[in-house]
Amino acid sequence: MNKLKRNLTKLLLPLGSALFVILLTQNIFFSINPLEELELKYLDIRFSNKNVVDIKDSADVVILGISQDDYDQIIEPYNSWPWPRSYFAKVINNLKDAGVKAIGIDLLMSNDDKYSIENDKLLETAISETKIVVVAGVLDVEAEMQYEVGNYSIKNRNYNYRNKFYAVDSSVGIVQIGSDKDGIYRRYEPFVISSVNEKILPTFSFAVLNKYFGIKANKLVKFSDDYFELGNTKIPRYDKSSMLINYYGPNETFEYFKFSDVLDDKNFQTKDELYYETEINTWDDEYSGLLQSGKFKNKIVLIGSILPEDRDFHPVAFSQGKRKGDNQMLGVEIHANAIQNVIWNDFLIREQQSTEIFIILFLSFLSYFVFSFFKQNKKLNIIFAEVINLSFLLLLIIAFYFLGIYLFVENNYVISIISPIVTLIVGYFSTTAYYVISVRKHNAMIKGMFGQYVSKQLVTELLNNPEKLSLGGMKKNITIMFSDIEGFTAISEKMKPEELVEFINKYLSIMTSIVLEHKGTLDKYLGDSLMAFWGAPLDVNNKELHACHTAILMQKKMDELKNTFSSEAARKVRTRIGINSSDVVVGNIGGVERFDYTVIGDGVNLASRLESANKFYGTTIMISETTYAKVKNDVLVRIIDRIIVKGKTKPITVYELIGLNNEPDALKKLKKYENYIKGYSEYKNRNFEVAKKLFQKSLDENPTDSLSKIYFERSENYIKNPPAEDWNCVSHLERK
Repeated sequence: MNKLKRNLTKLLLPLGSALFVILLTQNIFFSINPLEELELKYLDIRFSNKNVVDIKDSADVVILGISQDDYDQIIEPYNSWPWPRSYFAKVINNLKDAGVKAIGIDLLMSNDDKYSIENDKLLETAISETKIVVVAGVLDVEAEMQYEVGNYSIKNRNYNYRNKFYAVDSSVGIVQIGSDKDGIYRRYEPFVISSVNEKILPTFSFAVLNKYFGIKANKLVKFSDDYFELGNTKIPRYDKSSMLINYYGPNETFEYFKFSDVLDDKNFQTKDELYYETEINTWDDEYSGLLQSGKFKNKIVLIGSILPEDRDFHPVAFSQGKRKGDNQMLGVEIHANAIQNVIWNDFLIREQQSTEIFIILFLSFLSYFVFSFFKQNKKLNIIFAEVINLSFLLLLIIAFYFLGIYLFVENNYVISIISPIVTLIVGYFSTTAYYVISVRKHNAMIKGMFGQYVSKQLVTELLNNPEKLSLGGMKKNITIMFSDIEGFTAISEKMKPEELVEFINKYLSIMTSIVLEHKGTLDKYLGDSLMAFWGAPLDVNNKELHACHTAILMQKKMDELKNTFSSEAARKVRTRIGINSSDVVVGNIGGVERFDYTVIGDGVNLASRLESANKFYGTTIMISETTYAKVKNDVLVRIIDRIIVKGKTKPITVYELIGLNNEPDALKKLKKYENYIKGYSEYKNRNFEVAKKLFQKSLDENPTDSLSKIYFERSENYIKNPPAEDWNCVSHLERK
């Protein structure tokens, strides 16, 4: 039965994970904006990996831009907007003569000509006779444009769509195109719907394409399951009502010409011609004119403003990659990209939803079985198994990331990146959750056995590596701390039993918490003493600094506790601490039936000796030279002595830990010891007279400083009885 249950779980868990991901990513019942935005940002990343396509000579679309240069060529009083409509009539006729197949005027002309009604008639005639012109129209928006799934809610009351030339042959294209939720223009809709009269109109690019392909004006695309159909061209649908624009590059990828250069024929005079008193005729000069260049033959010409003040710039998916915000593109060039995509049949093809769902299911089962394989492999350490699983997870995510870029750049194929990544992540965490639950009973047993006696970190280590419960140990560099209450025996004799119990329990509880909070491992209690270490069973970065910081906090906490004890004797206690860093043996030490996780070795003994040595020097925290070497840039100390402990022959330098180097109180305290520090330097150099005076000054400033008193007496003694020539400033500690 249990085996059947496990096998059933192997099927239901990945299947449930896949269904969960489908629910999150496929917008069946709801959509999650952050996930959609991530998908769109990844689309932009793919564009950033795409090379700019040099289409200036091959594109079917050219742009006639209206810029400040054009205004500068217009003779007064016509050199401000709006220009006479006769200018546009002339440009249309000139372009028709050059063999242009379609013209799109991306400008609104809702009012009568400013100068003469005859100008309007000239433009009407040019539009009706050439039959290649599409005028721009807009739907008047009464309220905020409401984005719906693949559609817009737009209200309008103006049935000529704010362009009085709409009625000439009804060839109008709505220039309003929608951005995605993040404001980026990535999609292009073939049509829009007026919410007032429910009329469906082609957008600007598709109205121009109707002219180009010789299709009836305002003809709309047809729908199929996955495509829009315009004539014989099938346009892949990105969503219900839009295609994805396959941008060929950033702004100015298409070829631009000046409006005034087409306007300047032999019958038109520009400012330059007036100034130089010569005919330039950039359009129809028989040697250098644009008419003879053939650049407009069979082309589509889009006319639009490129002046910054007209604010026809929009953020798109393709950026120049030079600086932030350089993904702005002129509206007229967005239309140009959409048109060229259709003419060249050069579309971005989105992965079908059925394919995406299949991939989700496949990856869900794949991730479950791969992650389970490594989690169940008893030959692998649990941490190493997780590293393998996470590496596999990361590898698959990276693979999909670059696969998406490759398919986009090389094949114009757009796959989803969010759904496979979410599938892999959900697969990892669901598998992990299952195995966490399945081993909960085993973990509870270990916690019950060891949780009361060792640190939480050790319990976690044992849960992850049960094999560490075996006897034996390993050599490791760790930092050991011993702490003891000075004169505890004498103090305890003056306290009532209940006061003693209250005192020792409160003291050890608080000190233990400080050790554990700062990544230490509690080794044992020895009466009023506490032993702890850092660096085992778990490695701890900056273990020496953690130990020093813990010692400082223990001393501060002891100062606070003194005033809370009811006993007068307890309020006079001091804590002594010794810290040493060394290679020691760490592991489970003891008998077969009972053992403790502890450390042994000379380094442990030295830490204990340093704690005891505080009593001789009148200090509270003594650290060894090996510990100091690791923390010297982070702590403030003063040298205590060079000592040889009992049973050893090699001297070591020991220091009193004053505080962290960023603590104002520690800096203030260190400043009080300036004369002591100077005195020790003179003392070490056998300048005992100078040293004695400095130690005396230190005692005047710090009457209770035992170190200053010790070295004052030593200096005084050496003045009277100079040491031998080979004196090396070393003290022998004979007591433990």
